[in-house]
Amino acid sequence: MEIGSCGTPPQWRNKEPAAGDTADRRAPHPDFGPPCAASDRGARAVGTEPQAHDRPRGDGGRERTCPTAAAPRGAVGGVPDDNRAARSPRRVSRCGPRWGEGIASVEPERVSELSDLLAHARASRTGAGGRAVIIRTASGMWCRELLVEFTERQRRAGAAPVLVSCQHRDAREPFAALRQLLTGLGDATQPAGDDRFDELRRALPHTAPEDHGRPLFDELYEVLLPAVRRCPRVIVVDHAQWMDDASLRWFAHLVRRLTRLPLLVVLGVRVDDDLPARDALDDIGAQAACHESTLRPLSVHSAGELVQRAYAGRVPEDPFVRLCHHVTGGVPAYLARLIDTQLQAGLPPELGPIRSGVHLDGRPRQTRADHIRRIAARIEAAAVTTRLARQPERVRALAQTTALFGDGADLDIVADLMGTGPDRLDGPLAELVRVGVLRGTPPGGRLSFRTPELRDAVHDTIPETLLRDRHVRAARRLGDYGAPPTRVAEHLLRIDTLHVDDHAWAGAVLYEAGRAALAAGATLRCAEYARRALRDDPAAEHRARLLVLLGRAEVPTAPEAAARHLEEALRLLTDPAERAEAVLELCHAHVLRQGDSVEAVMRPARDAAARLGELVERDCPDPDVRLRLRAIAHLGGPAAGTEVRSERAARSGLDHAAAEVTGVTAGERELLAAFASDSACRAEPSGIALDLIERALAGEPPRGSASALLLLRSVVVLAWAGRLDEARAWAGSLTAAIPIGPAHSRIGLPAVVAHCLCADIALRAGNLAEALAEARTAGRLARGPELSALTQLTRVQLARIRVVLGQYDAATTMLRGALGVPRARATALGVRARCRHAAGDPRGALADHLECGRRLTELGIANPALSDWRGGAGLALVDLDRRTEAAPLFEEGLELARRWGAPAPIGEALRNRARIEGPRGAIRLLEESVAVLEQSGARLQLAESLVESGRVYALAGQPAAARLALRRGMGLAQECGWDLLVERAHKDLLACGGRLRRTSLSGPGSLTPSERQIAELAAAGHTNRAIAESLCVTRGTVEVHLTHVYRKLGISGRTALSTRLASTQ
Repeated sequence: MEIGSCGTPPQWRNKEPAAGDTADRRAPHPDFGPPCAASDRGARAVGTEPQAHDRPRGDGGRERTCPTAAAPRGAVGGVPDDNRAARSPRRVSRCGPRWGEGIASVEPERVSELSDLLAHARASRTGAGGRAVIIRTASGMWCRELLVEFTERQRRAGAAPVLVSCQHRDAREPFAALRQLLTGLGDATQPAGDDRFDELRRALPHTAPEDHGRPLFDELYEVLLPAVRRCPRVIVVDHAQWMDDASLRWFAHLVRRLTRLPLLVVLGVRVDDDLPARDALDDIGAQAACHESTLRPLSVHSAGELVQRAYAGRVPEDPFVRLCHHVTGGVPAYLARLIDTQLQAGLPPELGPIRSGVHLDGRPRQTRADHIRRIAARIEAAAVTTRLARQPERVRALAQTTALFGDGADLDIVADLMGTGPDRLDGPLAELVRVGVLRGTPPGGRLSFRTPELRDAVHDTIPETLLRDRHVRAARRLGDYGAPPTRVAEHLLRIDTLHVDDHAWAGAVLYEAGRAALAAGATLRCAEYARRALRDDPAAEHRARLLVLLGRAEVPTAPEAAARHLEEALRLLTDPAERAEAVLELCHAHVLRQGDSVEAVMRPARDAAARLGELVERDCPDPDVRLRLRAIAHLGGPAAGTEVRSERAARSGLDHAAAEVTGVTAGERELLAAFASDSACRAEPSGIALDLIERALAGEPPRGSASALLLLRSVVVLAWAGRLDEARAWAGSLTAAIPIGPAHSRIGLPAVVAHCLCADIALRAGNLAEALAEARTAGRLARGPELSALTQLTRVQLARIRVVLGQYDAATTMLRGALGVPRARATALGVRARCRHAAGDPRGALADHLECGRRLTELGIANPALSDWRGGAGLALVDLDRRTEAAPLFEEGLELARRWGAPAPIGEALRNRARIEGPRGAIRLLEESVAVLEQSGARLQLAESLVESGRVYALAGQPAAARLALRRGMGLAQECGWDLLVERAHKDLLACGGRLRRTSLSGPGSLTPSERQIAELAAAGHTNRAIAESLCVTRGTVEVHLTHVYRKLGISGRTALSTRLASTQ
């Protein structure tokens, strides 16, 4: 492709002449005036075949250089560019401007700058006098490409330009840039046999001249004058900020005399790089013949064109282009590198999830926007640290010292660590702001990096051998200035080993930092501080305190490990108050690590808590701690003959709590929740338990490991009582009550249990899709090694939902893993019993129900809201034609349900009792069941009672009532996504004379194959355009299908698609 032809105005295009057509090659060009009389050799400069030249070395020898040859990508005149990695053809194969295409074809913004340069060149050759242009630009703006394009156009116009590219080391070598210039002038302008430029180049000294070089400057000017008069010249210098002082003074000398010469001098300066020659450049810019120009960032439109070309013409999404433009600031080099990373990863030019699914903590996987922002920040950080490496030593030292402290570093402390005063850092600070390392220093002297990635990149430049010593010194300085312990401890975390003299000091700092982190709810950070302090092998007394701190931090996330550390601490502690604190946390750990089922939370093993409580109850000086220990011990299943004493203790606790009008202590609140859970397990009237729960939850939201037990019991009691909205709200606050770090606030035992509770609540409310999503999330969260004990809880919960959905094989597989452990829970047996019964095995279901009941009775749990094993066993007996044995079970279940008073257990018990009644009695019981359930939020129970009543109405010869009940039940089942009940109701409806109609008017089952396919793609994060392209349909078709999907599913947009579709997967 012709240079500059693509996207370039027609008057700029300069077609190559035919081979040997010297007349066309020498023809005048409208932009450049008459052709010069230079020879073919003189017309050759940048962009032609490389020309080798001798260049003197500092040791007196010669080296072969090619300063004016067409440089490969990433180098100009043999000098590597500062952003060559971002624009290398091997790295950016389709993004940046390539040789032979022209900068204007990629960056429309550069058309204006290129036009200005061409106008200056034209003016300098048409008698208006010479002039200079300084292009001041930030790094990465593709200034080099612009200068190369301009130089190439001048060459093709017959101007014989010379391109000089300075390197950073040239600033320390006198006349380095001038030697390059003389080499280029000697090749481009000299007649054959005239070696005056070569002689001058060899005569240049290697030291700075004491007389400022005026004689030498005058001599060079006199030699240059006839050459320029023979043919107008163009001198282009890239990276002029690195030019040595002697060469810069000569250029200043030349610019002052440009009005007499047909010469154009163009200097490219990176203003955010090292600028040792700033004053001299400012002096040149102040001359009357000098003009200044600034390269602008790319516009959004230009960025879109670059992205489209990189993706081989594929039209990118507008949000994708705008985000890429925003995060790179329109800097072409950063944008090209960013797009290259997306191409190498095979990612399309659109936003959305990189891959479907969620993280183990339940959060959505990293979105495409997050990925782009992170990559862009790293690209910028790499470029800035490259520029920082060229700064003076004092500037680099200030950046590295600031990186030790991170954002918000105090200038006084930084200066103290550097052994200087803050006022002496004004210059280096200004340089760091100029090169883009630091933000402008705000009032108060706090220093901050522009991005966290940049801070990490600067920190990585500190040599490993110095890193430990610097962090120790930084921690000491922060401690001397009274910084918070957590800030001091951050430096100690970065050190693997400390000197033995620092162990005691560091251990004390880490202990205080851990306590502060634990008080703030950052338990993960607290555990890191404690583990770091334990690595230094502290004394026994201090080790015991650290173990207690570590155990307290691990209780919410790793109760098994917490129990081990707390037990070791108890062997070392001697102080009664400290032992009481350790015992209390150990009790919490024992209870929580057994929390693999609801009965384990409501009735945990009592022996361990009672034994531990007896160890310290007599010696514990804190009455509230004693109260909390008794609350934990009270949770265990009652022994024979202790039920009366338990009720008396509950009344005593209520009297004690009533006496405290305000300021209920933590121990009293935990004891109230313990009494409430005990009352609920024994199926006492729900009003008693609810009153206790309300008092336990009154006041400030609970926090800490004890709050996990309080909230778990409260949510379970509320759910059993049918207060589903309140239960859902408190379940959602469970993770907030025990935060374990800002970045991991949804990981840990509270999160797993909270999602299981939410799944149970959603199932009770009839939201099958939500229940399935919550159970799946809980299963992903429980994959960690410390949470493997919770796998049974998540498996049982998911199996319960699978049984309702009729997915018996999947439920059986999950239950096989849950029941394969030695300590299988009663609820798991109850779920397997329902699965067996639904699969046609009533005998096996009966055995499981009876065993479930036996285990729950041993635990003292009689409430049918947890597991209606009596009703399940009775139904199995009915199917086995043993109705007389089923009647007492139905009666006992109904009696307990009525005593508890919640609508859902009563409605279920009434429906079960109707199975052994005649038509008239069954209708009466089912009508009562429907009436009770209509006052609750238990939609699944209501739908099942309606369908069952419709069947009984049909048997009793009441087809109209049967059809009405069946249609109501079928509609409610469709709303819940219970396709199994919908199918059963539809069969019964047809059998009693109902009209044959489409059964799925709404819900996931009503979707056509095309609607479902589009809905699944939209739920996976694909845009309408991407869906249309993949299915070869129009975007309008996709929009119409999605409109139908939203209406049928009863949702307002695609954000709820994945949850709503989950029930049928």
